[in-house]
Amino acid sequence: MQLYAVKFGESLLNANYIFRGASSEELIPIAWSYYVAKYNQKTILFDVGFRDPQTAKEWGITLNHIEDEVKNELHVEQVDLICITHHHFDHISNIDQFPDAQIIISQVDYLQALEGSNPRVRERLLQDNVLTVDDTYVVENKFTFKVIGGHTDGSSVIYFVHDGKEYVITGDECYVRDNLLHAKPVGVYSNLAHNESFIRAAYDKGYIPLPYHDLSLFESYDKVSSHIVQII
Repeated sequence: MQLYAVKFGESLLNANYIFRGASSEELIPIAWSYYVAKYNQKTILFDVGFRDPQTAKEWGITLNHIEDEVKNELHVEQVDLICITHHHFDHISNIDQFPDAQIIISQVDYLQALEGSNPRVRERLLQDNVLTVDDTYVVENKFTFKVIGGHTDGSSVIYFVHDGKEYVITGDECYVRDNLLHAKPVGVYSNLAHNESFIRAAYDKGYIPLPYHDLSLFESYDKVSSHIVQII
């Protein structure tokens, strides 16, 4: 198995988005990213990012041109499976670029995406290769997709074990690794109790967190190219 993190953008974000109770005036540099796994002769994406320059401008995000890096370094020519952790734009908006992939998403966030996402996302989700999950679903006998419902009503995480180490791809139940490593709940949530419960359980079990917005993650793992690191 190989697992990579792809950084498609960078920005500053208010600290109180990341940590509940933090100062609203402090700005923290963050990444905008997604994950690519090569496993069991399949390519699996964990979220897909977005590409709209107007949205990037509104959020103060500098977008990276990562398409050639992903194609040339990771040899992604066909995507077989996509796990969507939640319906927010930066996690789902590029879903229309993968018409043949099997999509896995929580039932709750599927319905919210149909209601609130852009027309390209809605059209893609109405195809027949979409599987919705109410609680737990095991992907390729390796990745456990689990609905938490803390960050959004149906936000999910993905647990897996590799070489005896337990990992969790956190969605935005954690914005950065310190949310889990120091048991600090996020500042943007639908259900605070669910977010706190997930963080406390993962903290107690010693899971290795893999969030989507931690810039330091791209300094901690082996560099593949300018915007890609290899986790495993």
